[in-house]
Amino acid sequence: MSFTLRYDEEHAVLREEARRWLAERVTPAELRRLARDPRGDEPALWKEIAALGWTGLVIPEAQGGAGLGAVHLAVLAEESGRRLLPAPLLATLLAAKLIGLAGDDRERERWLPEVARGDAVATIAHVEADGAWEADATSAALEQGRLTGAKHHVWAAGTARLLLVPARERGALRLAVVRSDAGGCAVEPERGVDPSRRTARVRFADTPCAALAGDAEAAWRSFRPWAWLALAAEMAGGADAALAMTAAYAATRVQFDKPIGSFQAIKHPLVNVLIAIESLRTLVYAAASALDAGDAEGERLARMAKAAASEAYPFACSRALQFHGGYGFTEDCDAHLYLRRALASRPALGDGREHRAALAASLLEEVS
Repeated sequence: MSFTLRYDEEHAVLREEARRWLAERVTPAELRRLARDPRGDEPALWKEIAALGWTGLVIPEAQGGAGLGAVHLAVLAEESGRRLLPAPLLATLLAAKLIGLAGDDRERERWLPEVARGDAVATIAHVEADGAWEADATSAALEQGRLTGAKHHVWAAGTARLLLVPARERGALRLAVVRSDAGGCAVEPERGVDPSRRTARVRFADTPCAALAGDAEAAWRSFRPWAWLALAAEMAGGADAALAMTAAYAATRVQFDKPIGSFQAIKHPLVNVLIAIESLRTLVYAAASALDAGDAEGERLARMAKAAASEAYPFACSRALQFHGGYGFTEDCDAHLYLRRALASRPALGDGREHRAALAASLLEEVS
């Protein structure tokens, strides 16, 4: 490995700013209010996020963004996950990253400035009806600038202005940018497990679009580690919040004249949760540092991070529900908010089993 772990004062400032603002603006009460809202997010909140410059975090400076790297992305995603941010920030950042990788200078200038300003929510529509999520599994067809097909479980599809869709054109993989108000584009809300991150099915019927000029297969390969990293970082933040909530409850809930946190049956599993989260966080920032350094290990580390996150986050939430006792099994307990996000995030972009199988295959290939 030719990289070193990076986390400096600039990253710490971003973390402090994000944690303070998110604590003020995103509360469990607000999450529950938005869960009952048909839209699922707050436009005023999005404007504030854009004013903070977060929507342009990974967009090059030439297109109005900050041009920052993977470690900054990991910091912001982790803090967003800690508060279950009910805004399409992660979807927009990942879509912007993919446009940057697949588009040429003219296309970046066309699409990215409005995303950086927060004027356009963007998302990637890449999941098939059977759950396949890799771009090369797409069933969407592109012909003469028209897109036909359907995608499922699309994050923020109800509020997105730009959708980035993998499609086949004469057998070749392409990445098409579609405006949500284009003719033939229909969005059908899904009933998902996590109301803080809405998803929808999107159908394209001879929908006009713009195919990006770059090599779609190469862009997707370069993009995947960034997506795994960002989602794993978000899951690490959520898991840490679930642990903090449970530890605070265990320190104040008294049973047999003692805080329940003093009992081995409570504190030992919580230590196991802590170890899992710290191991996950180490993988997240190792992957981010490798990606920023252009090290080939970035992809492998990002896979490891997503695999670890797919286990650590549900584990933290399951302990939270159990250790809150009877209260933990009611929806009044905030642990339910995190459990829903954990269950929705676990299969997204591949679960632990899928990533471990890919890692095993790559290692066997190296030694054979």
